[in-house]
Amino acid sequence: MNLIHQGGFMMWPLLALSIAALAVMVERFITLTTTRFPDEDTLRQAFKLAHIGKTDEAASMAADAAPAYRKFFAALFDNITPELHEQHITQAGEEALFSLSRRLDFLATVAAAAPLMGLLGTVIGMINAFSRLASSGSVDITMLSGGIWQALLTTAAGLSIAIPALLAHRLFCRMHAKAAFTLQKAAVDYLTTTGTQEPKP
Repeated sequence: MNLIHQGGFMMWPLLALSIAALAVMVERFITLTTTRFPDEDTLRQAFKLAHIGKTDEAASMAADAAPAYRKFFAALFDNITPELHEQHITQAGEEALFSLSRRLDFLATVAAAAPLMGLLGTVIGMINAFSRLASSGSVDITMLSGGIWQALLTTAAGLSIAIPALLAHRLFCRMHAKAAFTLQKAAVDYLTTTGTQEPKP
C-alpha cells in the first residue's frame, strides 16, 4: 500500500486494472483448459452411429464427452439438406468459438493500455517533482531524485500488468486457434465420408 500511495493517483486505476486482468486470466484459463473435445475413439463411434441413421445417439454421445460443443454436434449430425447442413454447422461452430474468445479483447486492451497509463503517471509525477523544485528556489538533488523514483513507480506498475496480460492473451489465442482447427477437422472428417462439401466454421 505504501508504494501505491508513493506512486501517485494513477496507481489506483492501475491497481483496479490489474485486478480485472487477473480475474479474466484466471477465468479464461479455467474455461479453455476444461473445455475438452471428444477423443478420436468417441468421435469415430459417433460417426458410425450417425452413418447408420442413429444421429440423435451420435449427437448425444459426442455432447456427453464435450458439453460445450453440444450445439455443434447437434448441427453436425442433423439430417437436413447439404446446403442448410453446412450453414448450420458453420453457425454452430462460430457460436462455440465465440464463447471461447470472450474477454480476450479485454486482455489485449490491458496489454496496450497499462504501459501508457504507467507512462502518464510518470509524466505527471515528473511534472510535480520539477514544479516543486522550481517553487523551492533552490536545487535540491534529494527532493528531485525522490520525486523521480516515485514517478517511475507507475511505469513499473504498468509494465508489470501489461507483460502478463500480453503473454496470457497470446496463450489463449493459441488455444482458441487450436479449438477452431479441431472443430473444422471434425466437421471435414464427418462430411467427407457423407459426400458433403467442406464447411468452414
